[in-house]
Amino acid sequence: MTAPSSTADRDERQLVFQVGEKRYGIDARHVIEVVRVPHITRVPHGPEALAGIANLRGRPVPVLSMGRILDGARARQQEDGRIILYDRGEAVGLLVDDVLRLSADSTAAPLHGLGDLLDASFKVARRTPVERPGFAETGAGEDNAGGETLTTLLSFRVAGQFYGLPLEHIREVALLAGDVATIPNAAAAVIGLIPLRDGVLPLVSLASLLGLEAGQAGGESPSVVVVEHEGAWIGLVVDGVDVIRRLPDRAIDTVPPVLQRGRGDAQIAAIGRIAEEGLLISILSPGQLFGHHAVTQAIGQNIGAQSVEATPGKEDAVEQLLIFQLGDETYGLPIAAVDEVIRVPDDITRMPGAPDFVMGVINLRGKAVPLIDQRTRFSTPAATQTAKARAIILTLGSLKAGFVVDGVSEVRAVASANLSAAPEFSSDRTDVFDRIAHIEADGRMVLLIDPQALLDRAERDIVAAIADDGDLAGVP
Repeated sequence: MTAPSSTADRDERQLVFQVGEKRYGIDARHVIEVVRVPHITRVPHGPEALAGIANLRGRPVPVLSMGRILDGARARQQEDGRIILYDRGEAVGLLVDDVLRLSADSTAAPLHGLGDLLDASFKVARRTPVERPGFAETGAGEDNAGGETLTTLLSFRVAGQFYGLPLEHIREVALLAGDVATIPNAAAAVIGLIPLRDGVLPLVSLASLLGLEAGQAGGESPSVVVVEHEGAWIGLVVDGVDVIRRLPDRAIDTVPPVLQRGRGDAQIAAIGRIAEEGLLISILSPGQLFGHHAVTQAIGQNIGAQSVEATPGKEDAVEQLLIFQLGDETYGLPIAAVDEVIRVPDDITRMPGAPDFVMGVINLRGKAVPLIDQRTRFSTPAATQTAKARAIILTLGSLKAGFVVDGVSEVRAVASANLSAAPEFSSDRTDVFDRIAHIEADGRMVLLIDPQALLDRAERDIVAAIADDGDLAGVP
């Protein structure tokens, strides 16, 4: 019979893992747990050893490649690998090929000084929270340069046509996914109920409200536009989200009375003219939408369940984020900092001698706005620009720029409790990432960009690139 292990033996146990052909042992007392490799979000311009950020048991954890730290091997994510959650003051994930055993007499090479190796590769300490700069609300407002009032709209497609709603009434936008609970004896336009945070959200087909034939173009999944009016929330199911537009008053016309005679009560409040694209957008009124009998029925039949409502003080605990894609990765920006989101125009004026990431300059309502290829700046693998590519327009002080991304997927309301400070990534080029959003619905961790740092970095990068080319020679 084997004698029980002593306390000293247990304290000396090593967790043995494998990287390439080599085996290493580390002090098991600092190991929190070992997990399979989840999705890892890449951090552009992060330290070489940093594989990315992963969602481990609801916490954003930096993941370091032990292959890169130990032998300089290229960091890689293996579906059959393992992550050792290691206690280094703050938890850090160690990406290895395999975890072999827990042993007190391992023949593996003991990895002494692991803490020093990690410190040399990555700063585990988190940032000190700082006061975030305020941004103007993204609603109707005055354009600083032109002095004209602009109305901000979220545009979307329904039955091949473009419609819009004032962004101030939009709470979030997401793809329609998961099961929908049907409402018995509901109107044809009422799709059902879905869970949303701590309540339920009635879903209504906007196509049915407008008397149109529903259908998604190009096989796209339908989207849900969550609209608030007088404390009530409703989810409008549309074929797909288009862009965020800012229209001057002179580009918004009243609707001829003859066009107000039609099926249903969901009337068009105004017509917007998108001159640069030769398009018209029908602007809907939240008040008239919520007055439609199908919408009032959906809200009225939602009995016995806790509705999602806008309650006093609730807005203070929620932040709206614009979620966008670069390659296979997803990032976010506070929507309060976004002027608008536009399609990437065909007419881009190239700038001779400009850095590679500057696509050129566009004319945006009489202003010259540089377009910056965010894929190039974040070192995302090159791909052919698609119809989903969008330019996110940001302004900070006198600087206005458009950041081109592969697509904008959703507007997401995230509770402040699900926002945390990003770790220090040991690189000044990663300062653009200041927070991480935990999307509870699907367990995602989304890196959030500080708009001020993004614009500052863009400006510095342009000056540095021109200086490197010698274009600033002779300038004091």
